[in-house]
Amino acid sequence: METTTDAPSFARSRRQPRPEDPARIWAPLADLTEAAVAAAGSGTVAITRGFDRNSRQRAKALRELLNRRDVAAVEVTPAPGSARLLADVDVTAVVNLIGAGSWQPYRVAAELRAPVLTPKPGDGAAEEVTRDVIALAGDSGHRDVAISHVAVRSENPAASRLTLTYDGEQLTVPGGWLTITVRGSELEAKVGGVDFPERTLTTGEIRVEAFDAPHRLVRDELPIADFEEAAVTFTAEANGLVVRPV
Repeated sequence: METTTDAPSFARSRRQPRPEDPARIWAPLADLTEAAVAAAGSGTVAITRGFDRNSRQRAKALRELLNRRDVAAVEVTPAPGSARLLADVDVTAVVNLIGAGSWQPYRVAAELRAPVLTPKPGDGAAEEVTRDVIALAGDSGHRDVAISHVAVRSENPAASRLTLTYDGEQLTVPGGWLTITVRGSELEAKVGGVDFPERTLTTGEIRVEAFDAPHRLVRDELPIADFEEAAVTFTAEANGLVVRPV
């Protein structure tokens, strides 16, 4: 009697489904991929994404599409410390998969001096735009970027003081506070303090030293550091952010 180990015909007829084309997951991915490949050159693409399921799926799909084109990619999120994944990486383009509700993709792009590629809002053509930014640097030389503004606030104005150095001048402000915005190649700094009327300074660069009490450094509404007996230098960077709708 002959025997066979062949599978039943109905089992043999079943086929594994073809893997879904990553570009079909979200319509803008195809154009974002082409733009990222063109901007990347021999560098790496930073993919900024959120924490929701859609954002994770889109980031994974984009990474697969870029990998097929031999373009390296690294995913980062708004989580504290996530940007450390980009340390010592030659990032030549940043893709925004978070949307307009977060500064993070734009700050990462400006910090790395790379264009940010973002889905265009409609079907029509959209032009590349630039924005002035504020560079921050401590004495260690580490560079950060603010898109909107920065502020310095004392935890104890009665005991503290700020020293501002700009354009060859030095200004000491007891119990000082400071807010800085940028326009073109100039910073506009509003400063005031205890028994020190508010005044406005205009300069390309300003060094701020904090003494005698902890001070809080706020960047784009987000507190990022407390410092005392330390200094931060703020510099205007005209057109420091390039936004490229795709």
